[in-house]
Amino acid sequence: MAPPTLPTSLSPHVCLLASPDVQEVLEGAGLPSLPEILQCFSPLPQITTRTTSLTSVPHASFALRFSDVVEIENAVHEDEEQRAGRMLDWMGERISARCERWVDTLESVASEGGGKMWRDRTPWWEEVKRCVEGDYVPNSSEGWNHPVSLILAVTTTAANPLQALQELTARAFDFPPWVDLTSMRYFLIIHPSSAPLADPIAEALFNAVKKQYGLHSFLLPLHLPTDPLPQPVPVPSLPPRLPALPSLHSPPRTPQPSRPGSNALSPTPTPPPHPASPMPSASRPPPLTNKAPDNPPPSPTVYTGSTLRLTQDDIQQIGRFVREFVTMSLIPWMEKCVMEWNENYSSSRRLPSRLFSSTRRLFGASAASSPATPTHGSSPSVSSVNSRYTHGQNSSVSSIASVASMSTMTGGNVNQQRRLAEFATILGDYKLAIAVWETLRKEGRGGSDILPLLSAPSPALSLHADHALSTLRGPQPRQIAATPYEVPAHAQLRALAYAVRWETGIDRQEFLGSTLEGERWLVKAASSAEEPPTAILYAHAAFLSESKGGRRKAAFWYLAAAEKLEKTGIKPLAMFFFRKAHGLFRDPPSKELSPAFWESEDRSPTGWEGFSAVLPAIEHELGRLLYTTGDTAAAVKYFLELLKPPAQIGPQLQFAHAANGAGSPLLPQPSRDKVYLEDFRVAFKHFKTTEGDAWKKLSLRLPITFCQAKQMRIRFPGDAIEGDSAAWEKLEQDWAQFWSLRGKEKLGKSGKAAVNENFWVDVALRNPLDVEVTLTRLTVSVREVSAKDADAAPDFVEVEVVDDVVLGPKDTRTIPISVKSTRPAALVITNAVYEFFSLLPAVESLAVRGRRLNDTPIQRQGKVYAPDVLMTIEVEEAGQRLHAHFVDDRHLNLAQGEYKRQCVWLMNSGTRPIRDLWVIGGEEDELWFDTGSIDTAANATSSSSTKNEVLHFSNSLAPRKPYRILLDAIHSSPQLAPGEEMQLPLILHAAHHGEKELSLLFVFREADDTEFHSTRVTRRYEVKPILKVTTSARPSASTSETYVVNIEVENITGSSNIELKQLSTMGASWECSPMLPPSTVVLPPRQLANFSLGARPTPLGTGPSETGDFVVRKLKVVLQGDQVDASEPPPLDLTCTHIAPDANIVPLHTPATRHFIHCGRRTMTAQATAAAHPDIPTRLHRAIFSLYNPSTIDVVLFWELPAQRRAGHILLQGPTLGAGHAPLRELVGAARSMKVKRSMYAETQRERAAILEAVQACEWNREDDPVAVFVQDGGVVEHDFRQGPCHVPVAFTFRNLSLTHPARVTLKLAEAPEADPADLSSNLLPPPYAGRLTFRRVLEPSQTYTAQTRLWATRPGCYALDSWTAETEVGEPMSLTPSDAEPGALPVWQSRQLRYVQRPPAGEQPCVTVVDVARLA
Repeated sequence: MAPPTLPTSLSPHVCLLASPDVQEVLEGAGLPSLPEILQCFSPLPQITTRTTSLTSVPHASFALRFSDVVEIENAVHEDEEQRAGRMLDWMGERISARCERWVDTLESVASEGGGKMWRDRTPWWEEVKRCVEGDYVPNSSEGWNHPVSLILAVTTTAANPLQALQELTARAFDFPPWVDLTSMRYFLIIHPSSAPLADPIAEALFNAVKKQYGLHSFLLPLHLPTDPLPQPVPVPSLPPRLPALPSLHSPPRTPQPSRPGSNALSPTPTPPPHPASPMPSASRPPPLTNKAPDNPPPSPTVYTGSTLRLTQDDIQQIGRFVREFVTMSLIPWMEKCVMEWNENYSSSRRLPSRLFSSTRRLFGASAASSPATPTHGSSPSVSSVNSRYTHGQNSSVSSIASVASMSTMTGGNVNQQRRLAEFATILGDYKLAIAVWETLRKEGRGGSDILPLLSAPSPALSLHADHALSTLRGPQPRQIAATPYEVPAHAQLRALAYAVRWETGIDRQEFLGSTLEGERWLVKAASSAEEPPTAILYAHAAFLSESKGGRRKAAFWYLAAAEKLEKTGIKPLAMFFFRKAHGLFRDPPSKELSPAFWESEDRSPTGWEGFSAVLPAIEHELGRLLYTTGDTAAAVKYFLELLKPPAQIGPQLQFAHAANGAGSPLLPQPSRDKVYLEDFRVAFKHFKTTEGDAWKKLSLRLPITFCQAKQMRIRFPGDAIEGDSAAWEKLEQDWAQFWSLRGKEKLGKSGKAAVNENFWVDVALRNPLDVEVTLTRLTVSVREVSAKDADAAPDFVEVEVVDDVVLGPKDTRTIPISVKSTRPAALVITNAVYEFFSLLPAVESLAVRGRRLNDTPIQRQGKVYAPDVLMTIEVEEAGQRLHAHFVDDRHLNLAQGEYKRQCVWLMNSGTRPIRDLWVIGGEEDELWFDTGSIDTAANATSSSSTKNEVLHFSNSLAPRKPYRILLDAIHSSPQLAPGEEMQLPLILHAAHHGEKELSLLFVFREADDTEFHSTRVTRRYEVKPILKVTTSARPSASTSETYVVNIEVENITGSSNIELKQLSTMGASWECSPMLPPSTVVLPPRQLANFSLGARPTPLGTGPSETGDFVVRKLKVVLQGDQVDASEPPPLDLTCTHIAPDANIVPLHTPATRHFIHCGRRTMTAQATAAAHPDIPTRLHRAIFSLYNPSTIDVVLFWELPAQRRAGHILLQGPTLGAGHAPLRELVGAARSMKVKRSMYAETQRERAAILEAVQACEWNREDDPVAVFVQDGGVVEHDFRQGPCHVPVAFTFRNLSLTHPARVTLKLAEAPEADPADLSSNLLPPPYAGRLTFRRVLEPSQTYTAQTRLWATRPGCYALDSWTAETEVGEPMSLTPSDAEPGALPVWQSRQLRYVQRPPAGEQPCVTVVDVARLA
């Protein structure tokens, strides 16, 4: 490992105290102060020191720092926090004053291709380093700036040089107690050639000084010619220093007479007050700047800086003095101190001392018990720190005995061990220095900041750096998230000094290596402080990271540095760093990928656009900075480029908000697009106002597009604007399927416009921004296909111009722009033209990229596309045209089930008549076209009094057929001539609630065997429910009905009375009758009405059994995997029962009502079937399933709002009655056990399993217990128990609810039941059954049987009728065998292997009461 290079700030600090005559001599010769002259001779080359083991250590250079002791005294009394704050502000001012010239220099050098001197360093970091290294003021945390030596200088021009030297020696030093005054005194006698003393006398004076003050003396003869002055000699620039506060200058001190008995020598005369050593009033320009200062040239006797007017002999004499001072005095004295202090250190590290110190550290010791040791700096050569003006005995070297003592000065961290470590570090005794620094680190007295400079690279050095920085800041208090912790100024300054030392003292390769990663140390030293030097730390860390290849990390740190500099107002450098970060983020990462990757991903290897989550924030800041600095044109370009949709790749970085002062994190942040757009509008308006038409030279173009060319279309009259395109396509397919069985004519789509007729270009606009946008003067560019000039607009075409189009955030709108041509032509739509916020004109191409070509090998090897496609329209003379729209196009608010009359206005706008007209509606739309007959359903009243009727339905799920409009029924003639118009009345039944859209497709033609044409019309409406209808059913014990059906109707409106006009039921196997006399029911808001109906089986008519057999047969084909034929279910007769007053019955057989019921039932069945069997194609449902399930009951409820003259009906599927016996059980079992051909596709196997599960769980495979048990409840028997116990009769009634299968029932009664211990709260007695306890009976379909049993009551009370079990076995439908086909033969019982067990239901407690009449007597 090469010896470390110590920073200048870690070199010995030498203070000078000169008499006034010294300054007079130097000023007369045009020279600066003596410390500045001596500083020009530092560092010294080729210096050798010795370690404690007497090993020589060569130093290629040995630096010194010289300063005026008076300046140090004035500065050391300033509060450290205040001085640190002034230091940071001063450095920020210097950076602000020089940054613009730095940036100009670097940019000019970069443009010229040079800049070798700035490849390894940056001017801002050099400036910060010089400022930090120029701080010589001691501080309480470390001893590097504490004086090591004091040089007392006089000249032979003084009246009495010895007296002047004595006065300097007797002077008291004004230092705080924590300043270590262990220093070597050195006496310098300057003998200029203009002095009155001759050279021999000067030699005699020098001998006298050596005799009185010691050997640390030197006689410095100088010529110092003044007329003429010597030629200036360039010297290194001195490091800048913080200007002193005027209030901190100490008043002149007068030596006081010595105390009686004192050994100090005090001069009798009082010397005049000595002035402070002069410093330049203004800081000198940095070495980077080559610009001449604005001040006039100085006079010949004024010091100009960076040069010295000395002769070569004087330079050699001064150099000889500095070298002799270092080699003959300073270094030997420091080596002696190290030897003495090392002895003390070694003795304190022996075992007894270590145990004693450990005991004190663990258990503590009071301050009073510790012996008072002499202070570290107390010596005969310096005054006591407790007395500011008391003089002590003069000596050239401080006492070594006092040097060896341990320091106990309060208020500081500089003790003898630390000084030992610092001296050993300066002298190159790194082994001893590392040991002492480690000891200090373990004791919490520092050292972690110096160990990285002396140790070999290892991961432990990073821990040392972290510890040094964390010790500076201390524990951070808990803060609110919005207010970050503010690091004190002195901690910021110390961290900055550490960073400078690390970056300077550690080899660059090792510092940036993977072991140390020193650039991270700089970032940690910067922390979260917001000062310019802190920002420079981030910038230098970014510079180092960029030099080692960490481009992304460097860009992030450049961004942080720019943000901090912007907050402090240093805009030129902030913009430079923003541009650096922007360039690094835009550079593509180096990725060596296969060319096949880019082909597979369909991406270009050069299509890198940078990190889109970060770049907009940087560009925004650059734009704002340019705008505030007056470069509006560049700011407008930046703001315009920001108007593009953000890439959704992660969370957005909030640099923009943080840089401008973010608000509370709990509040939602404004949209980035909103901020960018507002800045663009403000900047562009200002630029147009101030610069006039200069904006046209900028060639500004919007980076975003609003037009969606692929979604744009041409719409002709008759095409609906609204409506789902898939719905219109479905209607056209339904028409094609319907007409394919009747003719070969097709539905034509000419796609041509008519002369003098408007057609529309539907411009699809999508706002990609997250902010509202306004486009003005929106139009399209139209040209003729044969036109040679692409920009020439034909004069026979009129194009609409839309004034304002407002697009919300992420909004998508379609804006129709009308176009009309006055003559036939072929037109092409080329561009969309608009103005962005009435500021920036924009033109967007409406061309769509052509298809990719794959015809030739060359095309297949690369990406070759056909020419772009533009929208082309042919304008021809008008032919067959039909315009349609609703007469009343207001938004409809309908109640669920309401009838609404509508009229569609139709006009023939073509040149040929229309004789054939059809209309097609959606699958869920319930429409009745009233072509002349007034339907009673719309009026909701009828004069019929029939309460029962039978409806014959086709029972097919086939979709509705298109409705043909008979023109002679609604028009005066059987054709619609050109220019004629008519109205088509229709009734809309709002069956389903929600937002709905009525889509009607009108298909027309002139005559047979001609092509069909179509037009579209839509109408949106909203349906709200007003009634909530629920149904339920339960078996009935009555002999007149099998079930009791309950219908509950609730008025869910808040303000309307609803009149229930009629309740109708429909069923194929069941008919209902009211259990109460019918009457008109008026439901107030939020009220209920209940209807009870009795249901009983109807005589088997046409359809129920055939329908069930049809579904079973078709499902069998499905399960076997065969092809399903196209046959449809057989027709079905529905028995209808109406519950209403006799004069207000609405029959269901009227065409409109029947049509609405059929449409509603088909919609319900189709949706339920699709949900239950999703794996069976929908097109096959009509060939497999029926429209009605014979076991269900449908309910139709007619209602009316008399106050609003509104009426309608609601259709709902009621309960399923009867019992099912799993008719598909055998089919499902056979399908499970059937060997099917194995498929290589797992999806096929899963689909078959899903179909099988759906069939097993469907309503056609329902399985129920067919027997209902009723126990006689509430009976009362009176008996005189004086005559003994009695028998109480009990009846059990069994009813077979099945309509097709018999059931074998076995009733078992418990012989001696006991009370249930779990039901202790019951007061009922257990039933003591007597007599026959088992009853068996075979019940035919719908048959009822009553079993009579008895109780043996031994006492009065209530007896529970429980403790029974009913076992049921279902049989197959009974038939007679041929051999037993004689009269009186019994059918053969065949079990269906379905068995059920019933017990008393929980919660029900039927009972019989036995009363003792003897007690009543």
